[in-house]
Amino acid sequence: MTENTSIEKWTSFEIVSVIRELAARNDLPSHLVDVSISETDTVNSLGIDSIGGVFIIEKLEEMSGQLMPDDFLELNFSIEEVAIRLNRLIEKNNNN
Repeated sequence: MTENTSIEKWTSFEIVSVIRELAARNDLPSHLVDVSISETDTVNSLGIDSIGGVFIIEKLEEMSGQLMPDDFLELNFSIEEVAIRLNRLIEKNNNN
């Protein structure tokens, strides 16, 4: 995925793509480049710590053009929950 990607509705697939991209850049654990990741996996179960969470938030902000609140990403959130929260944030910001 590249910056400024226009994604109308974020899915678990896009979130996993972000995780894989960050892992390929060594911002997240390298095993995430090719390990199986499902939408029910949590950030924590993938071996991503709070610093890795910051990398994910920064990349999602960059790609979506949305500023994330401090509590946007918690380590117990599933990949699916991250996508849902991002879609809700975008919808909320577009309606304001």
